[in-house]
Amino acid sequence: MARKKMTEAEALKAQAEALLHEQQQVLAHAGSVVRQASRELGRVTSEEVVPRVVRGTRTAATTTRDKIVDDVLPSIAAAIGSTLSVIDAARDKRASELTKQVAKLAAGKAAVSKAAPASSSASAGKYIAIGIGVAALLGVGYVVWQTFRADDELWVSEDE
Repeated sequence: MARKKMTEAEALKAQAEALLHEQQQVLAHAGSVVRQASRELGRVTSEEVVPRVVRGTRTAATTTRDKIVDDVLPSIAAAIGSTLSVIDAARDKRASELTKQVAKLAAGKAAVSKAAPASSSASAGKYIAIGIGVAALLGVGYVVWQTFRADDELWVSEDE
């Protein structure tokens, strides 16, 4: 009886070794399939996906550039031009004196009293332009400060 159990144990051991060998072969074949799939995926990525992404990125960049050049920059240039013309008009004392003289010649004292509000609106434009300039300067200053400030509190030390 003991000899029979020994023979069964040897048979089971031989079957286990055969099964292990088959599993190793299956795993080796699976590894080969994975390597081939990886190579194929790399090929498809380089030939199909990358060109599509580049095309999409190019299209988005061109569209964005066109919107900025066609819509945003002209608006900004117009606003800056208007602001500069208001500032120039406010600084030009000759223009205000000429306006006053023309008003005096045209209608006398009544025209001079009507010309006074026009100069106050020019000064209002001057203050608005100065306010916009100061706001823009503060915005740029804040962005620069945020960029160059020390971010010591962002680093977290590891506890030991």
